[in-house]
Amino acid sequence: MQKGLKAIAILIILSVLSFFIVRRIMKPKEEVEGKALPTVTCISMEKGDIAVKEELLGEISAKEQFRLLSKISGEVLEIDKENGSEVKKGERIALLDNQKQIDAAKYSLEQAKAQAQVTRDSRDRLATLKESGDISVQDFEAADAQAKAAEAQVKAAKLNYDTQVEFSEITAPSDGILQNSILVKGAFIPQGTQLATLMGAGSQQVLFSATEELVKNLSVGQSIMLEKGKESYPGTITEISSVLLPETGLFPVKAEVENTDFPEGSKAKISLTKDSRTSVNVLPLNVLYYENGEAFVYVFEGTDGNEGLLRKKKVEIGLSGEESAEILSGLSEEDKVVSSWNNEMFDGAKVRLQDKKDESVKDSAKEKSAPEESPEENSAKEETAPEESAKEEKG
Repeated sequence: MQKGLKAIAILIILSVLSFFIVRRIMKPKEEVEGKALPTVTCISMEKGDIAVKEELLGEISAKEQFRLLSKISGEVLEIDKENGSEVKKGERIALLDNQKQIDAAKYSLEQAKAQAQVTRDSRDRLATLKESGDISVQDFEAADAQAKAAEAQVKAAKLNYDTQVEFSEITAPSDGILQNSILVKGAFIPQGTQLATLMGAGSQQVLFSATEELVKNLSVGQSIMLEKGKESYPGTITEISSVLLPETGLFPVKAEVENTDFPEGSKAKISLTKDSRTSVNVLPLNVLYYENGEAFVYVFEGTDGNEGLLRKKKVEIGLSGEESAEILSGLSEEDKVVSSWNNEMFDGAKVRLQDKKDESVKDSAKEKSAPEESPEENSAKEETAPEESAKEEKG
């Protein structure tokens, strides 16, 4: 009895095995080989340029800056230029009340002129007497000295008068833009008060600070870009200080830019090239992978036509930019670097290299997969279309 059961069991096992063997043999080719190999696209290293940008915050200042001070105490009588106005050298900005001092200086000038006239007349009379021998040479020389002293007094009085008039007028010492003005009509201004700042026309300065590492990559004459909002202005580094600022631990740097509308002391973004390489081997950043801090790429090695294996290759990275990186070693120009990604990528994976024909095949397959309409269906659609539009009109 037991032997019979064993025989039946053996027969059942053999039957099941036979079923799977036959099923395996009878499977279609694509099922036996498994699903289609994953496709990859490849690129090669190319020669290119890489630039690493650095963004900093800078402060605007005028290359030429003038402090406009009140040289007298007085009331503001007139204001000719408002804050933010462009002015030319010599233009009047405001008028202060200095009439008392002007009147006093004018009176002194008139007195000096009258005295000078008296001494000149006396000298001329004595000159005639000297020629006739009626006076001594010493007497004439004394009169001449008095006349010259009186003329000097006239010049001094004239200078004082002009100065008092000049002090009443606040004028521009240079072409520029008026900023930080405190002028208000009718206000009393004490002597020595700073009335405004004049930013000289032409170029402006941008002051910013850089780390020791960044300073090593900067040079006088290097280009920068000043950006504020949507506006940007090119500039050039003019000075790099070698003295570290103890309060910040940074090095001061100055750059010159074309005159902007930015007010004195305003902040703006500075963009500059920290480091760069030209005509070096580069790859896009998106084809680089990292493992334990080491960079690598997947390289396609063909074995049969477009089919092949993926191989991991370690690469040495140089300078990295925003979109690409410099490849120092690990690859040759003939290597086919995989530029596409899928979750079946690993060292030794079997893949198929996608060529240009694949895309056209896919497109044509999509077109073929679209169901074709028979002439009867087309005519039926044409007939029902008016009915549907009529329904829509009734609705």
